[in-house]
Amino acid sequence: MKIETLTNLISGELLNSPFISEVLFFTTDVDEVNRGTCFFAKSTANIPQAIKNGAYAIIVDKDVDILDKEIAWIKVDDFEKAIFNIFKYENLQHEIFLVDIVTFEIIEKMNNDKRVVLLNSDEDLLKAINLREKYIVTKNPTYKEIFANIKTLRSKKINLSQLGLFKSKYNETELNLPFVYKENFSKALNFFESNDLKYTLEFELDRFKPIFVDFLLREVKFGESEKVVINGIKNDEIFFKELNYIIENTKHAKTLILNPKMKNKLKEKFNYAVCVDFEFTPTKVEEKGLFDD
Repeated sequence: MKIETLTNLISGELLNSPFISEVLFFTTDVDEVNRGTCFFAKSTANIPQAIKNGAYAIIVDKDVDILDKEIAWIKVDDFEKAIFNIFKYENLQHEIFLVDIVTFEIIEKMNNDKRVVLLNSDEDLLKAINLREKYIVTKNPTYKEIFANIKTLRSKKINLSQLGLFKSKYNETELNLPFVYKENFSKALNFFESNDLKYTLEFELDRFKPIFVDFLLREVKFGESEKVVINGIKNDEIFFKELNYIIENTKHAKTLILNPKMKNKLKEKFNYAVCVDFEFTPTKVEEKGLFDD
């Protein structure tokens, strides 16, 4: 990208008259800087190393000393906005897959392909900028208003059966996947297979994550207790679907649905405790000393 184009694109101020005329790569990580790189100096302490590694442009959000007049120095008001503007410019016509929050997490956990970019941070935006062949996935619905080529994932017919509350079976493979997410898994699987992308079935979600505990709320191995705390549930658009699934599958058990103000109820008797909008941390097992009974 030409320096003039870059400066205008990010509404930046070119602080010098550089000898170089373009950059080839973008990063915030000084260890990734090499010849031709545009370096976003979120930490000004990394600037000397970036120059030594071959940076062609340094982007800053504050006044700094110009250490090398041959490369470009550009000042911006906001790193995040600048990075997004470059991403938008480079990917305005590129396919971007818009998915729901659960399908996004499943794709993230299944992914084994370097061409897949899941947008969570500035670093992910930069990765999408730098890759030529890429499959960009977002859960941000505002992208529909910005990008022309938004794609939605469709589910496909799959052989998935339920194995208890927390596990499913896909063909002959046991998955750490609650059956309530069947359609989400189907969309994720279709994404990988239709685009010939690498994936794994050995994954575990942070959402609907079971923690088996003893009577003192200390963690035990999976299935070794009748008390289970479920982490990762949010009071969002999919919550009531999950709640109905839990109720339907725990009819003969004592199930607690807890919000952050109800944490003390974990001291009560229960079989299942669903933590909504907070994370349960198991009680640590205290190791006995040499002279303890």
